[in-house]
Amino acid sequence: MKIKIIILLLVSLLSTGSSIMSAQNSEGKTDDLGRIAIVPYVSNQVENIPLSAKNNLQSKMAQILSKNDIAGSTGYPNQFIMVPNVSVLSKEVLASAPPKVVLNLEVAFYIGDGINGVKFGSIVVNVKGVGMNENKAYLSAFRNININNAELKRLIEQSKNRILEYYNDGCDFILKEAESLANQNEFDQALYVLSSVPVVSKDCFNQAQNKIEGIYKKKINRDCTILLNKATNAWNSSQDYESAKESAMYLNQIEPSSKCYSQVKNLANTIKKGVTRNIDRNWDFLDKQLESVTEIEKTRSETTKEIALYYAKSMPENVMYNIKGWW
Repeated sequence: MKIKIIILLLVSLLSTGSSIMSAQNSEGKTDDLGRIAIVPYVSNQVENIPLSAKNNLQSKMAQILSKNDIAGSTGYPNQFIMVPNVSVLSKEVLASAPPKVVLNLEVAFYIGDGINGVKFGSIVVNVKGVGMNENKAYLSAFRNININNAELKRLIEQSKNRILEYYNDGCDFILKEAESLANQNEFDQALYVLSSVPVVSKDCFNQAQNKIEGIYKKKINRDCTILLNKATNAWNSSQDYESAKESAMYLNQIEPSSKCYSQVKNLANTIKKGVTRNIDRNWDFLDKQLESVTEIEKTRSETTKEIALYYAKSMPENVMYNIKGWW
């Protein structure tokens, strides 16, 4: 089923890639497919902070990035990250009733390429938090981080420029990486790499879009051969209605524009005749598949933005970023 979903989604990309820019212009901003994106990441190296406070800090960073229209979708790995490091400057317990904890913190924010380990820049913010206990004092301090901080804004603008340079200057490397992945039959990852190039890097974006179609065709042709063999073996195993349904499960995942689709139709007709002759039941696989394709055409604009996210969402969420030497 997952294979079918990504195939159908990729079909929509091929016919709507040229419309992404116009849709973005009409909305006044880009979506996750066309933007330079940074995600917040609280490293395990940030020690001695309660879990709830870490979550609060990550949410605060997400607010900062959203405020500057550069927030990426969380829940899956992203190449560019914002990372904090927290130092306790002082801690005091007030002899009040009840006692209160006062924390003065130095919160450093770093932005960089978490895959290649390149730091773009950093700033430091000093904040104070007061709470009934240490956990609440941390929460209070992180709430006091100003998302409109001018230094944070400058750091983000600087990082945007560095990311744009990454795509503009390293475009040939990105395209070659995608080709190499495709040659290893890692088509989903190759398509993700190409789809991740932001629209704002116009030349690289256009080159990446041009490569998507060729890699996509290689993917569906390979998938067609594999799935057709499985469908043939399923039908030949017993040539009854159950084997016909199993065969249809494989056939229904094959993209109609793939090279071997004429063989798919031949097998489907063979199965239909066998089902009608031996079991006296109707088997309308091809009609149902055409209905499914029609439905995808109707919802194409809604599904296009999911294409570049599909591969990333399938990756482990506990990916370890390379931030060695950032602080």
